[in-house]
Amino acid sequence: METTMKPVLTAVTDIDATPQAVWDVLTDFAAYGEWSTFSAAEGTAQVGNRLTMRMPGMTFRPTVTVATPGQELRWVGTLGIKQLFHGQHSFVLSPNHDGTTRLTNHEEFSGALVTLIRPFLRTPKRDGYAAFNTGLKQRVEECTELGPGA
Repeated sequence: METTMKPVLTAVTDIDATPQAVWDVLTDFAAYGEWSTFSAAEGTAQVGNRLTMRMPGMTFRPTVTVATPGQELRWVGTLGIKQLFHGQHSFVLSPNHDGTTRLTNHEEFSGALVTLIRPFLRTPKRDGYAAFNTGLKQRVEECTELGPGA
């Protein structure tokens, strides 16, 4: 039985756009360099596909496990074997009653190496998740103001 809590990072923001508009920017990995100061990505948001993710100090290759347009994108990454290090990342898009979309950017970590990397998961990475959400929000809202095809 595990006695320590799994590290969890969560950042939530409301975006003045539809879930589909948020999805379109979130899954346009090639454009991350234009608006994200925290991460870069390559690949396609399709279940079973492997992505290449680059964040400060690390590159990893997670596998997409959920890709429901306008609703949820989820991937899982491991270091070595699942028992060493396992991270499950999700982006959940929920429509609000006022026409905005709530973005929940969430990641859970487990495995034997979590204790060693726990300091890395503190403030800088938490701030990175919030910065990612802020960049995504700005990009989506700019594209929405410019209209289709922007």
